[in-house]
Amino acid sequence: MDPYIPRATPVSGWAPPAHTYRPVFTHKLLGDYAEQMTMKLIENMRYVSTNTPVAVTSLVDLDSSLSHTNILGNQMAESFITELQEFGIPVVDYKTTGVIHVGGSGDFVFSRNLGELERNPYIKYILSGTMTYNDRGIILNIRMVDINSKVVVASSKGFIPQFVVDSLYPRNYVDGIVLDTTS
Repeated sequence: MDPYIPRATPVSGWAPPAHTYRPVFTHKLLGDYAEQMTMKLIENMRYVSTNTPVAVTSLVDLDSSLSHTNILGNQMAESFITELQEFGIPVVDYKTTGVIHVGGSGDFVFSRNLGELERNPYIKYILSGTMTYNDRGIILNIRMVDINSKVVVASSKGFIPQFVVDSLYPRNYVDGIVLDTTS
């Protein structure tokens, strides 16, 4: 089994079938899918303006807990931050600590440690969504929700083929041939 395909999901036993088309190289990037989904989101958006800050959270697996994500869910959230900014929507990056941590391996400003983060930054809307896996790829459903009323003010859906998702994971190639990475 290829360790770089996102198998660590709550969907036990999920894997694309062996006959699924997987080109070695693709020019389609995850950001392209985020851009398309954001355009749909903007088309049906209500109430959001340049004065209403939005927070973007990780997309989660559509399971009973709605609390599992992976590199795809996190990367799509990062892409949506960029796309919303390009449309003029203010985005609150609540994972920014406000302090620069300098270390031997780099300088850091982001954290997932609640103790390091500002309490109650001003957020009016939240963008998040779910991921569902099938034999050809991943279905994404995103929505923007008013943080107080829980009313959905915009939504969008999209599909990402498995071979595009695979591009998130490192591979060893020689002359365009994927080398066995399991040994």
